[in-house]
Amino acid sequence: MSFVFFESQPKSFWGVLLSNGFRPLFLCVGLAGLLLIALWIPLFAGHITLPLGMSSILWHAHEMLFGFVGAAMGGFLLAAVSKWTGRFPVSGGALALLVVLWMSGRIVMLLSGTLPAWLVATVDVSYGLCLAALVGREIIASGNRRNYKVIVLLLVFAALKVVFHCAVALPEWDPNIAIRGAVMQICMMLSLIGGRITPAFTRNYLMKQNPALTLAPAAFGRLDIAATLTLLAAALSWIALPTAVFSAYLLMVAGLLQIMRLVRWKGWLALDEPLLWILHLGFVWLGLGLVLLGAGVLDSSLGSVGFHGLGIGAMASMILGVASRAALGHTQRPLVAGKLMTVAFMLLSGAAVLRILVSLLAASLYWPLLYGAALLWLAGMLLFCIRYVPILVKPAPSWRYPGA
Repeated sequence: MSFVFFESQPKSFWGVLLSNGFRPLFLCVGLAGLLLIALWIPLFAGHITLPLGMSSILWHAHEMLFGFVGAAMGGFLLAAVSKWTGRFPVSGGALALLVVLWMSGRIVMLLSGTLPAWLVATVDVSYGLCLAALVGREIIASGNRRNYKVIVLLLVFAALKVVFHCAVALPEWDPNIAIRGAVMQICMMLSLIGGRITPAFTRNYLMKQNPALTLAPAAFGRLDIAATLTLLAAALSWIALPTAVFSAYLLMVAGLLQIMRLVRWKGWLALDEPLLWILHLGFVWLGLGLVLLGAGVLDSSLGSVGFHGLGIGAMASMILGVASRAALGHTQRPLVAGKLMTVAFMLLSGAAVLRILVSLLAASLYWPLLYGAALLWLAGMLLFCIRYVPILVKPAPSWRYPGA
């Protein structure tokens, strides 16, 4: 179902910013991408201290997964749900509350060593529950039962936060199980959602370039089902048994199957379109990251190569790619990445490569490579902000609601 509503444009800055969830939450993505890493590197290097109620590595992992990715998830879903349901976007006070909860979560996590554990947990979990409630309200009100699974995914994501905070507070619990759960849930979402939109966008682009095209990306089929089920099995195994050999092999097979899916989508035919090749590149990193994650189980000397291949290479690349396309599309602008974002996309993959090399090369190169990876990441995020902050805070050239 698709509707188009023509309304008078919001006049004020706040009216525009709070007119659709993707606007403030994609701003939060850029903000988190800059500030969280700008704090993390000097913290990890011992140059600064923060009043954290947990290890700095746990804080870093939590904030990148539940903070950075969590904001991106909210922005994407709130923009998408109005198109799925044909309802007006979530806006105004409800959206403002959601953004305040996200920001409050970042603040209490930063000050977690000075605040009661129950308060930190309550504030941090509130964003996920509020997002699930807002998205769920729209889906249920529309009677769109097909998308009920989205509500479940959001509730699981919020539940993982609860597990994390309980594990931090209780010595007998391991908070890393929540981190592993979040990593795998995000990978599943990339596989499912990215596995639908990447070939679809590629097919549409290629057909527009050549209506007589015969070499089109393959439709969703048995290989995609096999890859998805294998990834699910690998996820459950690794979450529960992170050091088991069969978990490692399942992860590696799951990664190879994702790459096999990707080959069928013929991304090389769209190398002249950055908004498309970044999605394909993100999928390359999804497959490679899973393989590296499995290899890390077999050889502990590889350290966090799998985590960073997935986090920087797959998750961040797909987030910036989808956020770019959504911000342009929902504000009625041409789907053109531009030079800044093309460079930003390349910088992120460069950051992923350097961060992986940190664990693979000589110890004498550890800090130069780590600082280099951080600088490339920060440069990519800064370019994203330069390109999209004006788009996100200004009215669309023409004001349209669902069905755009």
